[in-house]
Order: sequence, then C-alpha cells, then structure tokens
Amino acid sequence: MESLLYVVTSPPVILFIVGILAAIGKSNLKMPDGLSIGLNMYLLLAIGLKGGMGLAEVRIDEVVAPFAAALILGLILPIVGYFIGMLFKFTFEERVAMAATFGSVSLVTFAAATAQLDQMGIGYEPYMTTLVVLLEIPGLVVALMIYQHFKSPVFGIVPRAGATHVMIDSLMSKSILLLIAGLAAGYFAPDTAMLKPFFVDLFPGVLLLFLLGLGLKVGQQLGVIKEYGWALIAAGIVFPVIGAVIGYMMAQAAGFSEGGTILFMALAASGSYIAAPAMLQASVPDAKPSFYLTMALAVTFPFNLIVGIPLFIQFVTG
Repeated sequence: MESLLYVVTSPPVILFIVGILAAIGKSNLKMPDGLSIGLNMYLLLAIGLKGGMGLAEVRIDEVVAPFAAALILGLILPIVGYFIGMLFKFTFEERVAMAATFGSVSLVTFAAATAQLDQMGIGYEPYMTTLVVLLEIPGLVVALMIYQHFKSPVFGIVPRAGATHVMIDSLMSKSILLLIAGLAAGYFAPDTAMLKPFFVDLFPGVLLLFLLGLGLKVGQQLGVIKEYGWALIAAGIVFPVIGAVIGYMMAQAAGFSEGGTILFMALAASGSYIAAPAMLQASVPDAKPSFYLTMALAVTFPFNLIVGIPLFIQFVTG
C-alpha cells in the first residue's frame, strides 16, 4: 500500500492532474506547440539512447525470449482491442481503430513507468526500449489486415502492399525513427558518459513538463466523451485491465524481472495516440479521430498513469 500511495502522489502524476484541472478551470496556462514537439522529440531520443546503452551490455541469447514475447503480444493485442469494440457494439471502423490504438503502444506511458521505477529503485532489463519498437508495428499491421479482410471484395484476400506500406510508414514515423536512431546511437556510442548529463540526468524534469502539457490536452478532450457516453469510458478502462493481465502472463513466461514485468504490463495496457492515429487517418479515413484519440488520450492514458501503473507495481512487488 505504501508503494501505491508513493506512486499516486509522485511528481509526474501531480503535474499531469494539475494540467487537467487547469484546462477544466479554463486557466491561461498554455503549452506552446513548439515546446511540446521539442519535449516529445527529446523523450523519444532519450529513451532510445538509454535502451541502446543497455542493449550493448547484454548477450543476444538473453533477449530471444523477451523479443519473441513482444512480437507475440503485438499480434494478440489488436485482436483483443477489436473484440472489446464488438462487445461494446461500436461500428466496424471504430473497432478497427481500437485494434490499431491498443495494438500499438504509448511511449509516454512507458516513460512514466520507467521514471517511477527509477525513482523507487526498482531495476528492469536494459533492453526494454527495444521492445517498444517491436510492439509498435505489428499491431498496426494486424489492424490494417482486419480492415482489408472485411473490406476486400474478393474472398477477404489482403493485398500485400497494404501491410508493407503500413510497416514502411511506421518505420519512417517520427516516434519510431527517433527511437531507432537513439537505440543505434546508444548502442554504438564509444563513451556513454558524455551522453548521460543531457539525456539521462535531465530526463525526469523534461518528463514533468511534458506531462503537464499532456494534462492540458486531456482536460480539453474531456468534453468529447459526452458524445460517446459511458461505452467509450468503459472500453478505455476494460482494455488496459485485460492487456495488463496478458502482459503479466507473457512476462512471466519470458522470465522478466519484477521491473521488466511491470514495464511489460504497462506497455500491454497502453494505447497509442501518435503512431496509430497517423496510420488510421491515412488507411482508415472513415474512423473518427475524435473517437480513438479521446479513448487513448482522455481515458486509457490517465487511467494507466493514475491507477494502472501504481497497481502494477503493487501487484508485482507485493
């Protein structure tokens, strides 16, 4: 219970809630777009660098099982998201949007979880950032295949170009590109000490600023929830619970440490509001951005940050 209270009252959660309250109260507190983009790029690159530095310290045979678990999870989660959409009787396009949103992952949820573990002194595998990249792409491809399967006029055959196009677009997206660049730079860096002052030591402070800005965005999105009602809220909470359970079971099978298990659960419970929306707008134009952005950003992310991550830590560490 002490660890649960510790996380709930931590600076990242407090700053996020302050941002929400500021938006609801119509405060003149604003986050300039340029600053928000810059903070986002910093977090992506810093997480990639940290993962690359850690990956350089492990043997290949140590990552085979975790990498396999991540790929399998990336194939399972979009299907779970799609069926939860069926459970709540959403339209076909909305179900596909859920498959893409929850099949992909939230890097900010991962960043918040790692910050909490670092603050509490809970260790985790150094290659966890690599799993973020592995989890980002398969879910988007599966979501597109579901969409094309039911839309294709000829026996549901999926054109190969569609999945390939999504994979290439995903790899070239800002989030994945910066993560991969960071991983490579961190892995091959001859002297990591020179990177740490800017990309490691400053990370917690930059994350606080980013979460404050994200809280402002979430507060502005809350009004859209009324359009969809309780079903959107319920679906946005049901998925992370189911996703976390699946993530926990797969983490145990892959032999993760306590910290690694917590991070894997956080990734499995998260929903993308960067990579997935970009794919959906390009490939599934009938899906409403107000639906999937609100679910991921205004429901699932706050739930994971304020409730999910603290519970994952409490559950795994006892």
